[in-house]
Amino acid sequence: MERELKQNNFFLKTVYGKYVIASVLSMLAASMSGTIDTVIVGRFLGETGLAAMSLVSPVYLSYYTIGAVIGMGASIAGNLYIGKNDYEAYRQVFTLSFWMTAAVCALTTIAALLCIEPLLLLLGGEGLVKEYAADYLFWYIVGGSGTLFIYLPLNFLKCEGKPQVSSFLFLLSGGINVLLTWLFMSPVCGMGMKGASIATGISMNLTAIIGLYFLFCRTENTRLVKMRPTIRMAGEILVCGSPNGCNNLLNALKILLINGMILRIDGAVYLPVFSLVKSVSDLATGVCIGVASALMPIVGVFLGEKDGGSIRRVCRRAMRVGGILTAGLSAMIALFPNMFCFLFNITESSAREGSRGAMVWLAVSLLFAFPNLMMSGYFNTIRRPMLSNLILSLRLLVYLGPAVLLLGSFAGAKGIWMSLAAADMLTLGTVLLVVKAIRRRSPCLDRYLLDTSMEGESEISFSVRNTVEDIMFASNKITDFCESSGLGVKKTMQVSLAIEEMLTVIITYCMDEEKEQFIDIRIVKIGEDVLLRIRNSGKIFDPVSFYEENRECEEMEERVLGIKMIAGTAKKIEFRETFGMNNLMIRF
Repeated sequence: MERELKQNNFFLKTVYGKYVIASVLSMLAASMSGTIDTVIVGRFLGETGLAAMSLVSPVYLSYYTIGAVIGMGASIAGNLYIGKNDYEAYRQVFTLSFWMTAAVCALTTIAALLCIEPLLLLLGGEGLVKEYAADYLFWYIVGGSGTLFIYLPLNFLKCEGKPQVSSFLFLLSGGINVLLTWLFMSPVCGMGMKGASIATGISMNLTAIIGLYFLFCRTENTRLVKMRPTIRMAGEILVCGSPNGCNNLLNALKILLINGMILRIDGAVYLPVFSLVKSVSDLATGVCIGVASALMPIVGVFLGEKDGGSIRRVCRRAMRVGGILTAGLSAMIALFPNMFCFLFNITESSAREGSRGAMVWLAVSLLFAFPNLMMSGYFNTIRRPMLSNLILSLRLLVYLGPAVLLLGSFAGAKGIWMSLAAADMLTLGTVLLVVKAIRRRSPCLDRYLLDTSMEGESEISFSVRNTVEDIMFASNKITDFCESSGLGVKKTMQVSLAIEEMLTVIITYCMDEEKEQFIDIRIVKIGEDVLLRIRNSGKIFDPVSFYEENRECEEMEERVLGIKMIAGTAKKIEFRETFGMNNLMIRF
């Protein structure tokens, strides 16, 4: 059988592995910080403190909403510009998002401080619960600027190929928050509920400052530039960020709805149970969101490059990884509910009994929540925010609201927990039907809603093993594609030579000869030109700079000869770090 050029998942596996580990750790750190924070409050203030935490959670979710809309929305728009190699527009997006965040910080702090009493009235509660809620709310608003600004470094560091730094910031914020919460609420300081709030504000602001330092001083492209006033770009940020804002806003409404239903059925004893369910749910969905958010920057760049094949392959991998993690978490939640009751100091017998059923239904809901969250993040990244918002609206309001009211009225607190699973089941079924209807109207769309009409005619993607033999095979074999794509003899020779010379240099200076590694190649015909993209996950190596630094050195003349030949015939040759890995583009 004749040997063919084939693509494997070596590069994508490396890239996605790098991002998913950092993203899941980030989400776990953030979720665990909130969970441990709630555990500490429960330990020091008991079930009354947990009830207060449940009541005020819509407020800090509102802060997360605003931060996510601007920070994550700007990073999604920025990734598309990276894929298009338009770094000027990328810097414009970053600059605009920075000043938008600063303006919103000032407005929200002033408005929230002026409206504390109406906010407390809206949140409900009475007696000591309301007093605890008031303490937490005031100090959270004072430190709220950090909650808003932290979204910029957390998201743009991923754009810059530094997801590990983003993960470090999450871990740092969570660690500081937990330590300070324990200190401020312990007998050493005795600050009560306001201690938990002050600890959160300090951790958020300190982490935001460190994150901004990394952005401005340790990255190549995140700089404040002179802005050209543009409503279009601001609208682009808001549209891209709307699903993330919608998610947080609807979560806040969900909490208000469930808190209200619990009080309506005279089940105030279940407010601590809901605080437990919410904390464990945040922890588990944090893993799901981490898997999805790892996908988003990668898909965004490939979308800008119009590389549908890579998008499909990385999506399949993300679904496998996330499915395994979600199944494991669901099993643990369903099998060990008493462990969570112990951690949260829930001792009242009816509350403990209610917690067991609540955790089982939460475990069931997660199995359906994962594909919903994956599709929401994916659709937002491929510029279908309406679909993304539809998923969030269905699972958090349209289906959940009636389910809570109906099942809660008939089955009490048990019905409320059942409604969590019912909403996600109905949402998944509805979205699959909607996607099927969209594809029926547009037959050129595949199940990922990617346009297949222009794929495959004038492009090819394949992987090359880091051996001279494989490089020579690819260099010779690529002539078949060039001839079938209508490229002339000259361009065919240029592409073949570029593959041979550049890949030889790359495996010499960039890769470990003792390990089997692969280089990803993509060739696209663009009008009369042809674009050759070479990617690998070896150590960072810029062939262009290497040539410029050694072109006058006689001892290196033979080693840079191949690069010199390519640079002399190419219209453009450019090296950049994408995903924090090597990305070489040559245009003939």
